[in-house]
Amino acid sequence: MLKEFRVQGYRGFKDEIAWSFVPAGDYDFAPFKDYDAVSEGLIKSGIVFGKNGSGKSNLGYALFDIINHLVRRDDSYYDNFVYANHHNSLVKFTYLFLFDGLELEYKYSKTSEGLLSSEELIYAGKMIFKRSERTSLYIEEFHLSEKARADLDQGVNSVSIVRYLLSSQPLSEGHYLLSLEKFVQRMLWVKNLDSRRYMGTDTPRESVETFIIKNELIEDFESYMREVSGQNYTLKSGVIGVEHVLFCLVDEAEIPFSMIASTGTMALLLLYYWMKQIERQGVSFVFIDEFDAFFHFALSKAVCSRLFSIPTQIFLSSHNTALMTNDLLRPDCYFIIDGQRVRSLPQCTPKDLKWGHNLEGLYRGGAFDL
Repeated sequence: MLKEFRVQGYRGFKDEIAWSFVPAGDYDFAPFKDYDAVSEGLIKSGIVFGKNGSGKSNLGYALFDIINHLVRRDDSYYDNFVYANHHNSLVKFTYLFLFDGLELEYKYSKTSEGLLSSEELIYAGKMIFKRSERTSLYIEEFHLSEKARADLDQGVNSVSIVRYLLSSQPLSEGHYLLSLEKFVQRMLWVKNLDSRRYMGTDTPRESVETFIIKNELIEDFESYMREVSGQNYTLKSGVIGVEHVLFCLVDEAEIPFSMIASTGTMALLLLYYWMKQIERQGVSFVFIDEFDAFFHFALSKAVCSRLFSIPTQIFLSSHNTALMTNDLLRPDCYFIIDGQRVRSLPQCTPKDLKWGHNLEGLYRGGAFDL
């Protein structure tokens, strides 16, 4: 699981901003039935709130830099990469993971073009390697040849030592580098739900409706729609041209689902697709930006309950303060970002938050404006 993330010099973050997933208090009063907000001593589910322009989207986007770094590179990602277009500055990233009870800390910095400048890895309190400019430190565990070390030194600005070790070293099952690789490969970032923009784990390129039909999920999708939104559709598969699509039965007439579904309902369709991908692929960490931009407040809460029941770390960004309630999550699972800091509610007030507190009312009243 991810324990902490820090970034500095990225887009709107001039100074270092840190997001910790360590619980900020003891809130056993929360009567969860279908899911736990905390798992293995870390926050598993949460929502990030903040004013427009406070950095919610940039925070989620920055956290997923590690995918471009270790899994696949997208050069367009590095447009508007550094703070205020200061092209001579470095962007610094720090990830703290918890694997089988042991901490792995991975730090690196990049130029404005996304080229590696420095890299450091610490596992279980032991320095594995540290590289800055052309100075490298290795432990004997990997038995690198002199040529391999020289090659890494010559490629200091383009070759990640972690990627090199993963591709060149025989690692035992359960090795911490394999745990890191598996976690990063299974991360998923989704931007809004009016389009299918994502970053991270591989997903099929077929349409969402084709995915539902081919995987025989029509009845499951109907059940999902009834559960989260109260909409009772009777659907069947059909074909338009060469594409498999869903048809809705209305008074014996068959109408393409996309023609009668509202914007919010289409967003629910896409969200259903992502939920299935998260469950099927065993996704490790999820960030969904502006997940409820088209949802009624009651629908947003129902969707949250469904998402948070999935056994993985899932975080959402939202402007819907009706979600800020002890009925849904613990107080330390709600985060506020102000452009400079990310803090959970207990970290934003000297008050001792109780079960009976109206968190939304306190937020709107300025109680968390430290």
